[in-house]
Amino acid sequence: MRSVVLGLSLALFAIACTDIESDYGESDNEIVVKNKLATNKLATNKLATNKLATNKLATNKLATNKFQLSSAGASDLLATADGREVLGFIVSCALPIDVTLVAKHNNETFEFPGEIGLTPQWLHQRLGQAGKGWISACLFARANALDVALPISMRGPHRALRTDADERASWPLEEGAFYGNLFTPGNDPPDWWACRGRDQRAGEFGGLVDRDCAEPDPANPGKTLCGLNYAGDCGQVLGHVCKKFNNSKKFYKQCIGVVDDNDDDDDDDDDDDGNGCHKAHHRHHHHQNVYRQVITVFTVQ
Repeated sequence: MRSVVLGLSLALFAIACTDIESDYGESDNEIVVKNKLATNKLATNKLATNKLATNKLATNKLATNKFQLSSAGASDLLATADGREVLGFIVSCALPIDVTLVAKHNNETFEFPGEIGLTPQWLHQRLGQAGKGWISACLFARANALDVALPISMRGPHRALRTDADERASWPLEEGAFYGNLFTPGNDPPDWWACRGRDQRAGEFGGLVDRDCAEPDPANPGKTLCGLNYAGDCGQVLGHVCKKFNNSKKFYKQCIGVVDDNDDDDDDDDDDDGNGCHKAHHRHHHHQNVYRQVITVFTVQ
């Protein structure tokens, strides 16, 4: 079992539907991390993170498992404490535990250790669409409206999330699933989504007391208490938002987000947008985006 000890302040984002770069079959995958995130910090630094994604993260190898951070957009993130916090959590999600990025800004040296390793290829090449989805899901899952560093178990169809069955027993409460894309164009808002898990729907108990990002906000319909887009209940209690990865029912994959559409097409048939995304056009001018990089969060009893 590995545990992430860093905290993060990030905004949530949505992903394009492409082939999953890191889907490794139907094994039971999960990892314990800590979260302490404020979504407004990620939203504020979204333009800089977009620049970061279009380049590889490092150029020079400084020492064993230490690399010089050199990506465009890094200087903007390094300039502020909030930006450095965001960058730290991006690196934590992206790179494995034995890799550290080193950066200098205004004669100060900063180190950003890897932790989870969802997209290690980003170290040497630009971030692909599936990679953007995994980084986004990781950051959204670690968001928290409260200033509490609460351990959570993140689970999903990715080998970097794999650990043992003991963790499932220690973190049994299903909070919800998180997915989307932070790397939206220009000044577009993050496309971030959360759906409510079965235990979060049942009420506030255990570790769920300090986790609010999968709960609907009564004062802001369509949003969660963290400001994410609220997709509904993850399972089939009040509608089918996510499909299970396998029959073990340990985590979700392929969740949807319903987006307003100005198209006048009243056709209810699914069509393909040419990039692997199926959009179902319905009356009332809504369509469903399908997201395949999904992280399900569990908390302690």
